[in-house]
Amino acid sequence: MTARKIDFYLGTLRLTPEHQRLFNHVEKLTEMQRAFKKIMPPNLGKYCALGGFSEGSLTICADNGAIAAKLRHMLPSLLLKLQAAGYEVTAIRIAVQANYRDIRGNDFPDKKRQIDKEGIKSLNVLAAGLEDSPLKTAVESLLEKQERRL
Repeated sequence: MTARKIDFYLGTLRLTPEHQRLFNHVEKLTEMQRAFKKIMPPNLGKYCALGGFSEGSLTICADNGAIAAKLRHMLPSLLLKLQAAGYEVTAIRIAVQANYRDIRGNDFPDKKRQIDKEGIKSLNVLAAGLEDSPLKTAVESLLEKQERRL
């Protein structure tokens, strides 16, 4: 069996009538998220995200209570801006989502991770001891990428 990227399976699943509605909803929510990020001030936008949209009711997830309070003050203007952008939003609910930033992965630095010398040494030993397999190919590929970074 050949390995395929997840996009292949998602694309296939998207074509099934049972899942088209779900994928359309996800696309609409993703599009709304992009518009929401443009509308929001950058200092607040990075601490909140859309949580759901159903029957005109939009849920915004905030990282903490302070951000939620600021969003509540902005609700009337947010509602008008989203409506002006063409979204049929009739109500906005603010929810505090505990550890939401951790889930989105925003707490990790943007720099690429490096494997230290001991780690590279251990991976070389591992690769040398493996028979030809997808695991050996993956370990060797990782080692090549690390060498290019040095």
